[in-house]
Amino acid sequence: MIYEMRIYTLGVGQANEYFEQFGKSFEQRQKMSRLIGLFRAEIGDLNRVMHIWEYENAGERARIRAESMTKDFWPPSTGHLVQRQVTKLMTTPPFLPEPRLGEMGNFYEVRTYTTQFGKMKNVLEKWTNSLPDREKLSKAAAVFITESGELNQFIHIWPYRDLNHRWETRAESEKLPNWPPGSRPFLMAQNTEIWVPAPYSLMR
Repeated sequence: MIYEMRIYTLGVGQANEYFEQFGKSFEQRQKMSRLIGLFRAEIGDLNRVMHIWEYENAGERARIRAESMTKDFWPPSTGHLVQRQVTKLMTTPPFLPEPRLGEMGNFYEVRTYTTQFGKMKNVLEKWTNSLPDREKLSKAAAVFITESGELNQFIHIWPYRDLNHRWETRAESEKLPNWPPGSRPFLMAQNTEIWVPAPYSLMR
């Protein structure tokens, strides 16, 4: 499977209107390919929404996107809200090959690590060994590796009940003997943001 992350910058205060308008087309568009996550930014650069689409491969993505444009319900009536669009195509690592769906938390932390050139395999090795113990405290919703857009990005998504749950869990994780997993020597940059799922998001 491949996953497409699309992040749209909206006008100030327009995220709820975007969710409402997008929701009118959601069920019909889901019949063509799954939108597994739809979020609005809560901490970080605001007035953004993030989609995570699932496709079998790049060929299916191209075919379905072309077919969707022939439908009267697509694109949704959100164009007047969007100021900027960026997209990334991503794969998943063997240790978490499919995103986890369902009700997992009210807040999703999206952590984006930029790895040094050629060091992604080292990061994956460290995470393969360390993630099982970390997930005894809380489960990761998804882990992605970018294949287009900005490359060498390792993106991991963590759901929490609230921000207190996040702080408590991260404090407990620091007591683990193998967490953080030892990937820092292979990283160039780190970024974290908090996102809130739409009511109809499959990750919520």
